[in-house]
Amino acid sequence: MNRKNLGARLGLYPTPVVVVGTYDKDDKPNLITLAWAGICCSEPPCLQISVRKERHSWSAITERGAFSVNVPSKKYVVETDYIGIASGRSADKFAATGLTPVKGELVDAPLVAEFPVSMECKLKHSIEVGSHDLFVGEIVACWIDEDAPKEGTKVRAEKIDPLLYMPGGEYFGIGEFIAGGYTLGKKLIEK
Repeated sequence: MNRKNLGARLGLYPTPVVVVGTYDKDDKPNLITLAWAGICCSEPPCLQISVRKERHSWSAITERGAFSVNVPSKKYVVETDYIGIASGRSADKFAATGLTPVKGELVDAPLVAEFPVSMECKLKHSIEVGSHDLFVGEIVACWIDEDAPKEGTKVRAEKIDPLLYMPGGEYFGIGEFIAGGYTLGKKLIEK
C-alpha cells in the first residue's frame, strides 16, 4: 500500500453541492450553499445537511421546521459560490443572483426555479455534532425539470449537470457515464 496518512481530515471526495432554501423570521427567502449533505435513509426518504449554528439559515431551519434542498447545475457556479460566501443577514441572495424563489407546496421553504432539482424537506431530527448541527429532513416532494427525467423517475446526471465540491475549496463537474449500478458486480457473483 503506497499511501500517506493525512491525519483526521475531511476525506470524502467529492461531495455534492446543494443550495438550501429557508424563510427567516421576517418571511424573507434565503439561501445557503452546502457541501455537507447527502441521502441518509430510503424509507422514509430522508437527506441530511450540516449547518453551523452561527449561520442565518440555522435559525430559520430550527424555527420553521422546514427547508428545501436545490441541486444547481454547473452553469450556476458563480451564483452558487456567492450564495455560500454572502450572509443572508445582510444580503438578499435571490435579488443579487437573479434567481427566482418559488414557494414550496408542502413545506414552509422556498425552492429555486432555475435549478433542475428541488426537494421539499420537513425537519425530522437535529443533532449537535461539533462545529455543525446535522439536520435530517424527510423529503416530502422532489421537483425535477421536465427535460431531466429519462424513464419515469430515473434521471440522467448529464441532464442535471450538477456541481461537485472537493473539500479544500474546488468545484468540479461530473465525468462520463461508466456503467449501470447493480450489474457489473454480478460477474463476480457468477464466478
